[in-house]
Amino acid sequence: MAKKTKKRPGSSTGLARVTKQKVIDGLPGPGGVRIRYAVQEEAEVVTALLKTAADDLETGHLEALAEGRCGTWLLDGLAGARLVEPLVRAATAGDLQSAAAAMSLPLVAQDRDGHVVGALLGVPSGTVISTVTQLPGHDQHALLSMLKYAKIKAVAVREDARGRGIGAALLKRCVQVYWQLDFMLLFGGFETPRDLGPYYTRQGFTVLRPGQTIDVGTLLAGVPIQLGAGPGETLFYRWRGRVR
Repeated sequence: MAKKTKKRPGSSTGLARVTKQKVIDGLPGPGGVRIRYAVQEEAEVVTALLKTAADDLETGHLEALAEGRCGTWLLDGLAGARLVEPLVRAATAGDLQSAAAAMSLPLVAQDRDGHVVGALLGVPSGTVISTVTQLPGHDQHALLSMLKYAKIKAVAVREDARGRGIGAALLKRCVQVYWQLDFMLLFGGFETPRDLGPYYTRQGFTVLRPGQTIDVGTLLAGVPIQLGAGPGETLFYRWRGRVR
């Protein structure tokens, strides 16, 4: 009888688990591109790229990126740190804004020549946090949402680098990191006229039709909370372990 090998825990993406150092150094992308954590020296070019995809970027996240504070807790989480502990301390100190920046994920795509040709920013969802906070007795679930749900705020690829799968690689690595950190839901939105539904569907997301919503409250707090897109926008989402 063949000896059974012990199955290593995965990240629900079909990809090997990553380490903090690998995310800092860079993970393989298409055509020699490396997908890695964005460093503060790149804040200006990353901000410019992200603003081509989203015009409502929170100032706090951009300032944290320029100061080297954006995403630091997620990196520590990849190294084995418990994210709940600094989050509770920040909540107790009334500093959830800084916590949200530290719980964000700034990724860049770097080409063979060392140039940043793409960027992605994942953030805690302010909409979910504020909605849950308004439920009497559910403050702890608002904090839990920061550990389980994330919003893909923007994905951008430099114009002369499009069509090479760089955006897809950024999304893949984003999913890989969040799933490994035990997040349960990733979602985002785009302007409906841009017709990006087929693109996000190919990346494993479900794209909502106009007027549709998803329930983000029952799993989190035992209370239904419907999340949908704003006027003129389309929402896409992906639950951990589910593909479309």
